[in-house]
Order: sequence, then structure tokens, then C-alpha cells
Amino acid sequence: MSLRRYNEVLFLIIIISFFMIGFLGPKFWKISQPIFSFKSIQYNFSNPVVSIDKLNQFYSNNNYLSSDQFNNKVVVFRWSENILNYIKKDIPIPRMYFPYIPKNISKYETNKKKSVFTAILLPIALKGNELVLEERKQMKIAFSTNNIFQIERFSKKYKIKNFKKINFSTLNRSELRRIKLELLNKINSIPISLILAQSIIESGWGASRFAQEGNALFGQWTWINDDGIKPKGNLDANFSVKSFDSLLDSVNSYILNLNTHPAYKELRNFRMSQHNHGKKITGNDMANFLDKYAEIGLEYVTKVKKMIKKNQLIKFENSSLATF
Repeated sequence: MSLRRYNEVLFLIIIISFFMIGFLGPKFWKISQPIFSFKSIQYNFSNPVVSIDKLNQFYSNNNYLSSDQFNNKVVVFRWSENILNYIKKDIPIPRMYFPYIPKNISKYETNKKKSVFTAILLPIALKGNELVLEERKQMKIAFSTNNIFQIERFSKKYKIKNFKKINFSTLNRSELRRIKLELLNKINSIPISLILAQSIIESGWGASRFAQEGNALFGQWTWINDDGIKPKGNLDANFSVKSFDSLLDSVNSYILNLNTHPAYKELRNFRMSQHNHGKKITGNDMANFLDKYAEIGLEYVTKVKKMIKKNQLIKFENSSLATF
């Protein structure tokens, strides 16, 4: 037998040996083989969750709740106290995003209701600002790299002046500068104390019918019949209160509303002026420009400012989310 033939036969014997060891080995050596439970996989996909990023048991980790604990009044209140203690100690709070307000929150004692609503909404409000600041960053990159597709996308979302008349394929330097300045004016965060104050007023600490049925925390109107909830006693109204799939969607829509609607142009101009001069932007100051948010006008401004002061919401403005 030639050396080459011998090597081929030897190689074949080795391959067959490895195959037999792999096939019979686990049984011979009594090694347990991995078991894949498709039932558990299906359960994990169908099980409703209350946290977008994490879902751990409350008793093993005080930062998070599982879905079966969400409507347990005692557990939820203990959790909210823990979160608010983080704020007092200036510790970043966990990324816990409830999709809706507990259905039994109206039965909570007043102070507990306030604590729970604040603890639920705070991380969601912070997440909303985080998202818009990420958009601001991406917008700046789009201009620095001359990414016309992204520039057009941001211009459409933030309702740049005369958007429909702009030919984005032929923009000159002067036009690009004008669009960038307008986007810098519009794509920015909202003070946390203002978000909390308006959500409290418009949703009754999360107990209102609109908040419970449609995650509507800010009383935003819509004229699309299938996109909202009709007010009771006025089912023939030509508007509805806009509903949302989650609380985060509601917050994102509210931030976008303040950042785009013509009624809040002065609010945005004030914010930009403060930002350009390196001055702090507070919810109390920005509330001065909300006279067009509700039919009661300047009375609404007073109402928001009183809510911020009475509940000491200013203390939440420097809060932050824990890192991933």
C-alpha cells in the first residue's frame, strides 16, 4: 500500500471514530444532552411584560417589577418608594418603563398615588428626552456629512417652514443653514418638571378615563375619529382625546407637539436663547409660554407653575437614567 493510500485510509478511520464518539458518547459516558423547551420559548414571547429593557422579580431586585406584580398595590408602592429614594440620593434610576398606569391607582391613598405615578412617569419622561437628544445628535451628523436623506427626514418630522416646497436635491449653503437653525430650535429636550406637571394636570395623577383607557397623559386632541377617545357627554364632538399604545408613546407625542406646533414657537425661542447663553432651562420658566395649551389661557400657566411648586417637581430636573 502506498504512503498516500495509507494516509487516506487512516484519515477515514479517524473521521468515523469521531462520528461514533459524538453519536454514542453522551449515552456511554452518561452526559446529559441539552433539552430545548419550545413551550418555554412560546411562553416568554406571549407573557406580557412591563419593562422594555429588563424584567426581574421585585423580591430579588428592588429596581424592577414583573408583570404579575404590576397591580399589587403594596408591592408597587414599595417599589415607587425605592425609586424616589434614588432621586433623594442623586442616584440614576433604573430603566423601568411601564406600558400603562395601574388600573387600581384611583383607589390608592393620595400620597401613595402621587408617589407611584411620579415613579412610573419619571423614567419614561427621561427616556423621551433621551430619544429627542439622540435625534438632535443625529441631525447634526446629517448636516456635517451632507446626508440629504436624513436632513429631509428630520425636516419632515419637525415640520420645517415650507417643507413641501423645498427641493432637497438642490439645496444651497444658505438654505441648508436656515434649515439647520430651525431644527436646532426644534429638536431639544423638555424640562422634567414641566413634563410631570402637565401630565399630572391632564391625567389626574393617571386616574383619568383618558389615561386609563388610552394612555393619554397630556390631553392632546385629534380630529381622526379612530385615533382617540370621545369625551363623555359630548359624543358628537368633532374631536377626540388622542390615545396611545403605551405611556412612552404618549410622552414622545407630547414632546414632539411642544417642539413643532406653531403655538409654542415662543417657548422654543426662549429655550434656544437660554441654551445659547449656557443658562439653565427650567420647567417653571418654560411654563410661561403655555397659555395656548388650554382654553383657559394664562390661568393654565398659573396652574402649571403651582403644580411644580406644590409638589416640588423641580427636584426631579437633574435626575438621570442608569446606564445600560
